[in-house]
Amino acid sequence: ILVMAAAGNTNNVVLGGAASNAFINWVGDATDVINIRPGGVFMLAAPDATAYAVTASTGDILKVANSSSGTSVTYTIVIIGVV
Repeated sequence: ILVMAAAGNTNNVVLGGAASNAFINWVGDATDVINIRPGGVFMLAAPDATAYAVTASTGDILKVANSSSGTSVTYTIVIIGVV
């Protein structure tokens, strides 16, 4: 997973578990988030066969949100996986 926040953003991009069916096996619990500052990058990689499993319908939703109001945020997300 690679998330890049646009340098022109005023607010942070918030990345974490969704309210339901959250993809959270890479954080402690569903309320944990990563704040990606304008121009910043977050990358998560797992080199082993286990990686970070995505479970359809029960653990597959990743929250991407704006840290504040007033202006929107722009981001790029790249997800590479195997089956």
